[in-house]
Amino acid sequence: MTMTDGHDALYFAKQIRDSELLAAADVGVSASQLMQRAAQHCLAVLEQERPAPRRVIILCGAGNNGGDGWVLARLAQNKGYQVTVYAVPAKSELAQQAAQAWQQLGGKVLPLSAFDAHQMNTDDVVVDALLGTGVRGTLESAFCACIEQLNQQRQQREFWVLSVDCPSGLDSDSGCCLPIAVQADVTVTMVALKVGLLSHQAWDHVGRLELADLGIQQAFARHQTPIARCIRRADVQQALPPRARASHKGSHGHVLLLGGDVGMSGAMVLAGRAALRCGAGKVSIATHADNRTLIASAQPEFMVHGVATPEQLSALLHNVDVVVVGPGLGQSEWAIALCATVFAATVPLLVDADGLNLLALFPHWAQRSAPLWLTPHPGEAGRLLALSASEVNADRVAAVRALAQRYQAHTLLKGAGSLIAAPATEQLQLCTRGTPALAVGGSGDVLSGVAGSLIAQQLAHHAVLPVATWLHAVAGEQAAQDGERGTLPSDLMMPLRKLVNP
Repeated sequence: MTMTDGHDALYFAKQIRDSELLAAADVGVSASQLMQRAAQHCLAVLEQERPAPRRVIILCGAGNNGGDGWVLARLAQNKGYQVTVYAVPAKSELAQQAAQAWQQLGGKVLPLSAFDAHQMNTDDVVVDALLGTGVRGTLESAFCACIEQLNQQRQQREFWVLSVDCPSGLDSDSGCCLPIAVQADVTVTMVALKVGLLSHQAWDHVGRLELADLGIQQAFARHQTPIARCIRRADVQQALPPRARASHKGSHGHVLLLGGDVGMSGAMVLAGRAALRCGAGKVSIATHADNRTLIASAQPEFMVHGVATPEQLSALLHNVDVVVVGPGLGQSEWAIALCATVFAATVPLLVDADGLNLLALFPHWAQRSAPLWLTPHPGEAGRLLALSASEVNADRVAAVRALAQRYQAHTLLKGAGSLIAAPATEQLQLCTRGTPALAVGGSGDVLSGVAGSLIAQQLAHHAVLPVATWLHAVAGEQAAQDGERGTLPSDLMMPLRKLVNP
């Protein structure tokens, strides 16, 4: 997904509905003028991407999203496009007025049920103005059928699709399909960015995301507080200033990695290398004794310790700045005993993988005075919250907030549009970067190493996960430039090294 630059504030759709007319009134703009401006922005995108003359099919729903489509029909026809509208009866007052204006021009109108995507050609355009952000619950069967054939034929015939405000069928708060959503090439969203357009399944439906603020965004921002902000490159660069010339290895922190049960030494190697490449001064590894020689030979800079008992682990905790627990840890009695020991220690702690699964079994471990960071994927998040992964994804905002509050931890909920919450604030952060190349075993271990390295280097607690997530995502993009399939987590090491030296 690509998105409009320069805008980082994210809102729920209800916030837009509650305040867009108030904001418009503040600057002397009427509701009908807002609709006109929305259609004009869509026309500008249409003319840039698919200039006239060509055939444009506009699918109009009953509400104001459909009204935007009716106005666009009139504007597009005036610019030389051959326009046909397929619609359900308009219900909102503005949509009825826009539909009447189109019909008075003699514009071509057919019922939505007559739309047949099999008749589309490669040069054609479909404008989706069916539902926008107004969808609630499960879609009606008629809309499902229309969207299903549209998506199927788009893949075969490669015609171009523009969605108005939100791909129809997509929940603009959660990013979930209900249960199917239009697959757009471009989505033009109105007034402000909605969090669900940059999260979860939205990444396969929104296409390029354009913001049309309709000239009221500044006024709107005075009425509503964003629920989230996008992580910006500038924020990452500011968090990684040049190093002091007189610094030494002790200046850049000591990371201890705990994990690597028998047969899972690779997770330790990936996390440790990532910690080193992101600038940690020292990296120690506490692992199963059977892995000690293998891990030590993989990277000579590691200080590797085979630990069998909590006492042996406790001896390593005195001179470290952070412990990263979980990669390759497993859930054996050995893992439980060591995990309990490190949770009881007064050392900053980042928990991933099986560390999270054990925390779900022993939630009282989180009652600690030292800082805590959690990095679950939806399955792990579900276990921590006693939910299924699908329930987590159905409301990712609520899930990440619940994790941060329940465990009093800075929390990263992984996935497309990863979300980050802190225990002391309601506002979230969202990562708009990333690639499917990261969907491979070991990728999370690299992220753990990155975050642990930043903690050791004394980044502000609230900045660790946003910076680590952005670095990991962009390193994945750069590593995958020759192809997403087959990109390995170990390929991220050199991109990471470059990114942490902006």
